[in-house]
Amino acid sequence: MDAKKFSMNYGAFLGLCLVAVAVLLDAFGIDEQESIVPAFFNSLIIIVGLSYSITQFRDTISGGFISYSSSLKLGTTVAFFSSIILAFYTFINVSYINPDFIPNLLLETEQAILQSNPEISDEDLDMSMKMTAKMMQPHWMLIMGMLGGTFMGFIYSLIISLFTKKDNPDLIS
Repeated sequence: MDAKKFSMNYGAFLGLCLVAVAVLLDAFGIDEQESIVPAFFNSLIIIVGLSYSITQFRDTISGGFISYSSSLKLGTTVAFFSSIILAFYTFINVSYINPDFIPNLLLETEQAILQSNPEISDEDLDMSMKMTAKMMQPHWMLIMGMLGGTFMGFIYSLIISLFTKKDNPDLIS
């Protein structure tokens, strides 16, 4: 199995795990905006998933050895494929399953702006809300979800690769 197919498979599994967590959080009514626990739990799942993916590749496909750069590339690719799945779930969720999500989020944003700056002018508030509304469209959330998930996977992989790399002594000159 080559690295791309391996990354797709493990990325799909990680993405489905993250979707399952999102569904459970939604089913139990846990608001991700009010608690740090869901973000911590998601980060933990991603870190464990990336670590497991890299060590599995190293131990089963790569003969027990993997360089730092290969580990980083593999982890980032796994994160990319998992973020695609999670981003599409988010798109479907905010577009069809929970269409009130974006209007409610915009209302919460407006209230937060008014709380943090009660003397904001109506024009400034309207301009802020228009810009926020443009970025809170499902297609932008899809794109930003993929980019953000891949970036965070890259950051996690930078650190994970320090611990999972195992250079082949026969290749070191």
